[in-house]
Amino acid sequence: MRRRHNLSRRVAAARQGERGMTLLEIMIVIAILGMLAGVIVVAVMNQLDNAKIKATQLKIGNVKSAVNTFYATVGQYPTQSEGFRILLNPPDGLKPMLEGEPKDEWGNALMYFNPPKQGNAPFEIRSKGADGQEGTDDDLSSIKRTN
Repeated sequence: MRRRHNLSRRVAAARQGERGMTLLEIMIVIAILGMLAGVIVVAVMNQLDNAKIKATQLKIGNVKSAVNTFYATVGQYPTQSEGFRILLNPPDGLKPMLEGEPKDEWGNALMYFNPPKQGNAPFEIRSKGADGQEGTDDDLSSIKRTN
């Protein structure tokens, strides 16, 4: 019995030395966690945007290769009116050079221009970019810009 009494005294004495967090301290911790979460979300979103740009650039490169394969096989580039359709259903029983209408990472169809809108290349493949609007600064092209 004496042992239990001593034990409860020790526990009570230990608890008196403990101090809980005040409401202000808890609010400061929550504010710091909120700021950290905000910084992390912005960084992740920027990386996601960069990944979509890189993936679209790769798709443009793949479609450009398909157009060049068409040229090597048929002897001419698709006309503006033929566009990507001729790569999906090539003439003379050739196998399709694309598996479907090419789209960018934002779900917009890639565009084909012959003659190109810029540069001296024989053709151009473009993406409208993240905003989905043609002719804005975020557009991506198969032709490197020379600014």
